[in-house]
Amino acid sequence: MDLRDATVVVTGASSGIGEATAIAFARRGARVLLVARRKDRLEALAARIEQAGGRAIAWTCDVTDLAAVEKLPGLVKEVTGRPVDVLVNNAGIAGGGPFLELTHDRIDEVVRVNLLGVMHVARVFLPGMVERGRGHVINVASLAGRFAVPGAAVYTATKHGVVAFSESLDVTTRRRGVLVTAVNPAYVPTEGFPATNRPSMLTLTPERVADAIVKVARDEISPEYSVPRWAAALQLFRILTPPLYRWGSGVADRRYDTSDEPR
Repeated sequence: MDLRDATVVVTGASSGIGEATAIAFARRGARVLLVARRKDRLEALAARIEQAGGRAIAWTCDVTDLAAVEKLPGLVKEVTGRPVDVLVNNAGIAGGGPFLELTHDRIDEVVRVNLLGVMHVARVFLPGMVERGRGHVINVASLAGRFAVPGAAVYTATKHGVVAFSESLDVTTRRRGVLVTAVNPAYVPTEGFPATNRPSMLTLTPERVADAIVKVARDEISPEYSVPRWAAALQLFRILTPPLYRWGSGVADRRYDTSDEPR
């Protein structure tokens, strides 16, 4: 896909991966709609992008607010005069830690934001993409969507859901010209996911993940893309040697603090 003059929507754009992704697309000539809950952060980011010669529009929206989500496609068309070419479903929150320490309200919140939020935002933009026969939905999942991370049961469940949702949907929509991709980064220290005792080879910057997301859109990659790329091969270890994989998970659980989930 040619990203020059493309219209890109990024949820969770007020910080971390979302912020870096919005900047990365704007640098490549795309018009970016910034979506998140914090108006001040969005407006500041839009101003930075504009000052650097890019194009950005800030719009406050909570992805768990269905009434607000349903307005997004119309808003994009109203302010840009163009349909959405790329949707980056990035909004997400930490899972809160060990399952037995979570309240029912917290469990519900994590599922609503990390999984249902992705589905609902995709649901409002996909019809327009399918009608035009072109577009790309990129859902930011996690390597936790491919590996059962100890100490993060709810977070891991939501990210597994995002990966499965993306793969299943892509099978259907790609025949109609629309791609759906789960991007699975390793651990990214951000505002919502502070730095912890993690192996350096699996620790990434938001900018590295943003570059991967841009690559997925530009090169039309689906239905899955892991960051770093070599981490995808670890799935063979999980599938072919389950006992050894579970033993390794136990070692990791004892060695690293898993109270804060990887992104």
